[in-house]
Amino acid sequence: MKKVWRNTLITWLTGLAACLVIGFILNQILAVILLYVLGSLYWQLYQLYQFHNWLRYSGKAAPPEAAGIWGEVFDSVYRLQKKQRKSKRRMRQALTRIERSTTALKEGVIMADNQGNLEWWNNSAAHLLGLVRPVDRGQAITNILRNPDFFRYFNQKRFGEPLIIKSPAKNGVYLEIQTTLYDKNDHLIFIRDITRLHLLEQMRKDFVANASHELKTPLTVIKGYLETLDMFKDSLPKSMQKGIVNMSEQSDRMEHLIEDLLLLSRLESNDKREENQWHNLLGMMEAIASATSPMLTETHHLSLAIPENARLYGSYKELYSAFSNLIVNAIKYSPDGGNINVSWESDEVSGVFSVTDSGIGVDPQYIPRLTERFFRVDKGRGSKTGGTGLGLAIVRHVLLHHDAKLHIQSQLSQGSTFSCHFPASRTRTDNIPAQPVELE
Repeated sequence: MKKVWRNTLITWLTGLAACLVIGFILNQILAVILLYVLGSLYWQLYQLYQFHNWLRYSGKAAPPEAAGIWGEVFDSVYRLQKKQRKSKRRMRQALTRIERSTTALKEGVIMADNQGNLEWWNNSAAHLLGLVRPVDRGQAITNILRNPDFFRYFNQKRFGEPLIIKSPAKNGVYLEIQTTLYDKNDHLIFIRDITRLHLLEQMRKDFVANASHELKTPLTVIKGYLETLDMFKDSLPKSMQKGIVNMSEQSDRMEHLIEDLLLLSRLESNDKREENQWHNLLGMMEAIASATSPMLTETHHLSLAIPENARLYGSYKELYSAFSNLIVNAIKYSPDGGNINVSWESDEVSGVFSVTDSGIGVDPQYIPRLTERFFRVDKGRGSKTGGTGLGLAIVRHVLLHHDAKLHIQSQLSQGSTFSCHFPASRTRTDNIPAQPVELE
């Protein structure tokens, strides 16, 4: 490139020197130089015109013939054009492969902008949601999916957990929707047909609910006879007395298990839910502390750090069940006593209910599974503590009903902290009196 520029400059200066000689001979130096400059300017404009005309109209044709610096410019631009066309071709091929692969997916894929307006979707998404091209392109997805649960899920950006809804286009089909934000808060939405899994889960729920109801009646009869035998226990041999005591303890444990299963079944099915109201949190905690006081030993210390004006919006019975489960667990898994601190903190963003103990703790690798039904880190621990293995599953479902999340922090031999994070819309501070509620 430097050589071309040098040759061009030498050629132009040589022409200028020749014009000076000719002008000196003709005694018209200025006139000859002016003609030379105008001629050079015309030539450059002509080459620029050719360059512009080639770029605009010639398309993929070879560049016009030119010498010097303009020839180099034409060749450089032509090489760039060929490279750009090759890159475009490769990109188009890659996009075509991506489009074909996403079209072949059984799962639906939707791309929407940061406002939720539809930009692109594959055939499975169109089939599952009833989307039509090009009519629905540019439409807000909340206008297409007119489902209250999806509206809350999308507008409140609850993308941490997948949403399960009925398909608006296919009867009897259940869809799982998972959303991921990317780039400038654009939405990548995955849709999966989970009808079979949903039906299996519903069968499991129905079985648990029906079995629990069926077991409740014979268990009541057994407990009745055990209570009758207990009245005459002193007149029986010691070996039989021990058997009656063991049967009574196990029947009580079975009764608690059935009650927890029935409660969990109601929470999952949303049946007979209590109307949400504002509740005095301190009054609720004092009621729980009074109910759990028989479980405390001399080495236990239960402290409540709950502001008097703390208020929480929800179902009293469900919240009572969730909070009492957390406190009871803290007591059970602090066998050597210790401090159990119950606290409440709130700000403009959220309210946090926490139960912290100094008990045996949990290995962090097991924390993600603690809210599963019947999951135990130590398989033999249930018989020692009398637990049913359903407490944290109940807590999780109650929090889901109250738009809240459970956070767990724990270390072996260092205790645990269970925190319930409620949205600001469900918390407030005022001076309404506590409203006692009778629990069944």
